Amino acid sequence: MIDGIIREIIEKLSQNGITPVYSAFDAVSVEKKNRGFFTVVNVGSFELQTPIYSEFTAFLPYKADIDISVTAPENYRMEKLYGYFSDNVQSAVMKFSGMNCSLRKVSIKHDSNINRFVLTARLSISGMNKFERGSE
Repeated sequence: MIDGIIREIIEKLSQNGITPVYSAFDAVSVEKKNRGFFTVVNVGSFELQTPIYSEFTAFLPYKADIDISVTAPENYRMEKLYGYFSDNVQSAVMKFSGMNCSLRKVSIKHDSNINRFVLTARLSISGMNKFERGSE
């Protein structure tokens, strides 16, 4: 289910022109990722809520904190990274449909291992998965 949420967010970002986008679980090293901007999606926390049952369907509500990290090209200034995020990623997130989503926190830090700035936005999302109930 967590992997499905990450895939859905990657797909929504890609549909809104944010590329390349990777899963935090993809095992692709930074050296092999784009030398320009690249975005990584991770689940910070995940909580399943009480299922709701009908005769033929089960609904499984969930809440999650999603981290979307945007890595800037080398020697890119911090304020320009925030501008890129604001103009591109944040506007794409506001177009997400099918899930309730709100921006909770944005932080920027310099990653000395790769000598690049990384902006991380934490989103709170909630949604519901629908499952057909099998005959018993």
